[in-house]
Amino acid sequence: MATVPQHELAALAALSGYDQMLEVDRLCKTYGVDEATLRTMLQSTPSSPTPAGNNPAPSWDTSHKDVPNLQQTPPSTAPTLVNKDQFRFEYDPTREAEERRGQVSQAILCSACGVALGIPDIRPIKVTCPACLFEATYTD
Repeated sequence: MATVPQHELAALAALSGYDQMLEVDRLCKTYGVDEATLRTMLQSTPSSPTPAGNNPAPSWDTSHKDVPNLQQTPPSTAPTLVNKDQFRFEYDPTREAEERRGQVSQAILCSACGVALGIPDIRPIKVTCPACLFEATYTD
């Protein structure tokens, strides 16, 4: 029977829930042990709690989880006009969508995320981007 290295067991002990279940599955496949044996090894592993009494934090980088707040207003709310002929707005085959496409006279880029949006030339117009849900009212 293969043994699971101590650092792997320590990392497993730091996890919980679904993440722990996935890691148990990975370790069982990697080291050729069954789940019951792995859980027994995990329980018999001496834990080294941190001064606060919690399990040690995982040692991997979690800096990618810093997601910008999309509700903040971007610096410029003026629309960026683009040539509408370079985009296809025919993704919805319904009759109502065909009527809406008939009203599209301009294409702009969302001020927040840069997605192309087809809009009529009615001003002022309130536009909500379907990609990022940014709302803006255009008067020009």
